[in-house]
Amino acid sequence: MQPVHARLSSFYFFYYATVGAFLPYWSPYLEARGFTAAQIGVAYALMGLTRSFMPVVWGWWADVSGYRITLVRWAVLGSLAMFLGIPFASSTTAIVILMVGYALFWHALLPQFEVVALNHLVHSGGDYGRVRVWGSVGFVVAVLGLGPVLDAVGILPLPWLVGAIFAAMAMASWAVSEVPANPSVPVQASSMVQVLKRPAVLALLFACLLSQLSFAPYYSFFTLFLERHDYTRGMAGVLWALAVIAEIGLFLVMGRLIAGLGARRLLLLVLAATTARWALTPLLVDFLPGLILLQLSHALTFGAYHSVAVYYVQQLFPDSMQGRGLALYNAAAYGIGGAIGSLASGYIWQHVSPEATFMAAAVSAAAGWWVAYRGLVKRPSSAYA
Repeated sequence: MQPVHARLSSFYFFYYATVGAFLPYWSPYLEARGFTAAQIGVAYALMGLTRSFMPVVWGWWADVSGYRITLVRWAVLGSLAMFLGIPFASSTTAIVILMVGYALFWHALLPQFEVVALNHLVHSGGDYGRVRVWGSVGFVVAVLGLGPVLDAVGILPLPWLVGAIFAAMAMASWAVSEVPANPSVPVQASSMVQVLKRPAVLALLFACLLSQLSFAPYYSFFTLFLERHDYTRGMAGVLWALAVIAEIGLFLVMGRLIAGLGARRLLLLVLAATTARWALTPLLVDFLPGLILLQLSHALTFGAYHSVAVYYVQQLFPDSMQGRGLALYNAAAYGIGGAIGSLASGYIWQHVSPEATFMAAAVSAAAGWWVAYRGLVKRPSSAYA
């Protein structure tokens, strides 16, 4: 592995290790701090709301200034400072305010680092999947390592454990250098408004929004759902880890998979599998072999989804708009989709049933399949069509 690839991989490792330490265990932490299911949904929704506009703000600044990795470095530190205030917060309101403050900086990180990584890989001839796969490894290491620790010491030390990994990510960001945009791709004269008027762009963003809206019950409540069915926190961590382990093999072959199946066909397969996954989760939760198979489908429902979405953004947005393109994708899918999904899933969980949250997620994923089927052309006529 070239040194630049190792540095990029290191950042991905610690970024997703931070996610792996946070995502499966944060809802139980909030519950231990006195949050109801509806309040947990609101907290995640407010974080998602910041993701609906902050990536665009950060993306515009990075495209104009060209200082992407500098932005990433200082955003890591700002996010970490806000996050480490959470253990000292004395009320649910204060915790939510700090979570939103942390999210304002956090959402600058991945879209801009993806542009940095892609530009480095263009110059060095590297493969995105083989670098990004280390993020999945980091997630697995964090999830499997923290589950037994939290079973032993309780959930309340969680912010300090997440913060330690966060600090390692900050150090990794300083090892990555700035890189100029790819000079071999001509700057397009079209404006962002013109790009966003294209039906394929709107279809992609809306399909991704519906896809990630469907993931909200999983991200917000899957661990609590497992605990309701008598799984230990350690076992919940194993199930989360299995999902991401399945991603690892897929990332290694994603380039060949997109070339062989085509991006549109693969995205439709992904959304169909996502629909089936959420519909079957409440039915198979007490049947461990079936639940394991559903977790392994994460390779397709998220790993392939993310790779195809990034591929589409590269195809649909000119080089001069790559930062804003990835930011808009993140804002639509994880921001707006995540916010609506978190708010709705918290309400449905508390006022209908936990099982109903996953059935609603299946409906959202099915709607995403229909949008992609109708809106994405089979063979784009050019890179920016």
